[in-house]
Amino acid sequence: MTRTGYISLVASVGLAFVTGLVPGERHAEAATQTLVIKQQSPVLESVDLRDAGHGHGDMLAFEAAITADDGAVGTLRGILITVDLPDAAGDAFEDRIGQIVFDLGDGNSIVVVGASVYAEATTEMTADQPQVRVVVGGTGKYLGARGQVSTTRNSDGTYEHRFELLD
Repeated sequence: MTRTGYISLVASVGLAFVTGLVPGERHAEAATQTLVIKQQSPVLESVDLRDAGHGHGDMLAFEAAITADDGAVGTLRGILITVDLPDAAGDAFEDRIGQIVFDLGDGNSIVVVGASVYAEATTEMTADQPQVRVVVGGTGKYLGARGQVSTTRNSDGTYEHRFELLD
C-alpha cells in the first residue's frame, strides 16, 4: 500500500470512528426533524460589477419576512454571488453561490449555504423548481444544526423552505 493510500485509509477509519459514518454513505439511523418556513416576496438589491449587463461576480442581496410552521416569525437575509462563466454552448442558466440566514427571533437562527441555478440574468428562482442547499449551523434552539433545505419559489412570488435537520 502506498503512503497516500495508507493515509486515506487511516483518515476514513478515523472519520467512521468519530462520526459513526462511512464516507460517502448517509447514516440510515439518523433521525430527521422537518421544519417548514414560509417567506414573503423578498426585497432585492443588485450589485452589478460589470459596465453593462449581469455576469460573473455580480451580487444580489435580499431580505424578506418569514414565518415558521411553529408560529415563529422573523427575517431572512442573504446574498447570492454569480459564479458562472460564459461557455461556447450559450448556456441559458447562471450558477450562483448563496449565503442565507433565517433569523427566527429570540437568538434562534439557521444558516444555509450552497449553489443554485437561475435562468440567465433573472433575479429570482424559476417558479416551482426546487433548489437544495446545505444547512451548516445555527444558533439558539438550532445550535449545531445540520441537514438540508429545499427552497421553492411559488408562482405568487412567495417562497417555501422545507428543512430536513438531522438529530
